[in-house]
Amino acid sequence: MNLKNVMIKIAAIVAVIFTVASCDDDFNSVGSEVIGDVNFEDNQYTAIPVAYSKRFDRVQTSNLPNNLLGVYNDPVYGQTTYSVLSQVALSRQSPVFGQNAILDSVVIDLPYFSSIIESEINTEGETVNTYELDSVYGFAPTNLSIYQSNYFLRDFNLGSDTQSRQVYYSNDINDNFGMSIEGTLLKEIPSFVPSNREVVLTTPDGADEDTERDRTRISPRLRIAFKKADDISDNDQPIIDLFTQQFLDKEGSLELSNANNFRNYFRGIYFKSQPVNGNGNLVFFDINNADITLFYTFDKVDSLDEDDDGDMTDLVEENGNLELNFSNNIVNSVENNFNTVITDELANQDEINGEENLYIKGGEGSYAIIDLFSGTVTNENGEEENELDFLLRQEWLVKDASMKLYVNQDVVVNEVSEPGGSSEPERIYLFNLETGQVLIDYVADGTANNTAPLFSVIDHLGRISRDSDENGEFYRIRLTQHIINVLNGDIDNTKLGLSVSQNVNILENAEGFTPTNTEDEIIPFSSIISHEGTVLYGNGANVPEEKRLKLDIFYTTLKNN
Repeated sequence: MNLKNVMIKIAAIVAVIFTVASCDDDFNSVGSEVIGDVNFEDNQYTAIPVAYSKRFDRVQTSNLPNNLLGVYNDPVYGQTTYSVLSQVALSRQSPVFGQNAILDSVVIDLPYFSSIIESEINTEGETVNTYELDSVYGFAPTNLSIYQSNYFLRDFNLGSDTQSRQVYYSNDINDNFGMSIEGTLLKEIPSFVPSNREVVLTTPDGADEDTERDRTRISPRLRIAFKKADDISDNDQPIIDLFTQQFLDKEGSLELSNANNFRNYFRGIYFKSQPVNGNGNLVFFDINNADITLFYTFDKVDSLDEDDDGDMTDLVEENGNLELNFSNNIVNSVENNFNTVITDELANQDEINGEENLYIKGGEGSYAIIDLFSGTVTNENGEEENELDFLLRQEWLVKDASMKLYVNQDVVVNEVSEPGGSSEPERIYLFNLETGQVLIDYVADGTANNTAPLFSVIDHLGRISRDSDENGEFYRIRLTQHIINVLNGDIDNTKLGLSVSQNVNILENAEGFTPTNTEDEIIPFSSIISHEGTVLYGNGANVPEEKRLKLDIFYTTLKNN
């Protein structure tokens, strides 16, 4: 009976005991407890992967799960500016506005991600909420301009494959769309800063018919209201006139009759961000719940005698509204002004021997490539042998395999303007570089179904470990089953990609292009929607030994008698 058959028979017993032992972050020797001192022992093998970084020239930013708007100053990488171009859709096609319709106001409404942290009842009996903003970074002013765009975002590719969906990239808005994207300026906010205050709306008196206007409180958001001239100054009247011509005056037209006609007619809204004095703020907008609403009045026959005058043939004024939802093609622009030192290093990566630093940055940033078992080792005969070939010959029962990726605090911490590692990504993400798929360890992770991103897949993709000053020390990634499958010859030893992640629950992938490759490469959407970056130690010779990138494999094998 060969060793593999023996190992299979004891594997179940070892697995049960190891399940208990693996609760500890560090490996605990359990071999003697399982089989005494018969013929087996526990050992550790340390492999040094080859690792280096790649920077993207452009990445796909259409159909992102979330969108960013504003300016972010990364303390290590430099400044990035995000703008958004989005198509809009009619909430109802071929809208009927009614007799003598008059547009009263147009409201652009973009909610922030926020949560209630306190509620109280005021003297008027209203519930007043105090909110905390989520996913807002920095509070320096940003110059925000909002345009009605004249650029048409087509749905399908114009190339040979006309059935494939058109993909838009991070550089398209600035480099390819031209000035038609800035069609009509609707609003400029020279010093936009997101506020955590709830928004109080006042509306005409309701059914109670008292003298006070009705008040409604809603969560924090960017809310811009254009009103007709008799409500406020004449400054908004050109916008009211514009939307009157484009909507109310077009009742019954082909332009408003279906989605395709409308997208070609009203081509979209462009939110353009610019830094103010070299600074700004960055916001994740809840664009799925954002809209533009047209509020209007019209006359209708008072068939129910609502005004109680006894006449059911006269006309009474009624309120109506039409919503435009942000949908279909939504494109983020990403404009980087990177640190020149990092730019130069990313342009000169050693893909054969690896690098001392691994640069991983979200957005139109960079990611790392990890090549396992690509070098040579000295085998039992004192001969040089390919590391993977050597490992494939070993009859090991692998019990744990993990990598620790240490943060280069000399680069990251010393450059940070805010203490406590506040700009460091909480999560990183490992994937098959050829297919973009997650590893088997992701699927097998018992926490993978947790919908909270910070607490999902934490056994496989460990959250950042921080020191007493809250600066990042390292990330631990467990890939035990992946290594077992490689060493059993069940899967190929493909290169792995390592990126930052805004949400490890997002598994979809996008396209990206790097300077050295004209073909598209895979990058996770969760990296593109992340603004953060960090610098990790690689495998270079000058890296401190205790922080060098290593793959530690713990296994059981026969004793050498």
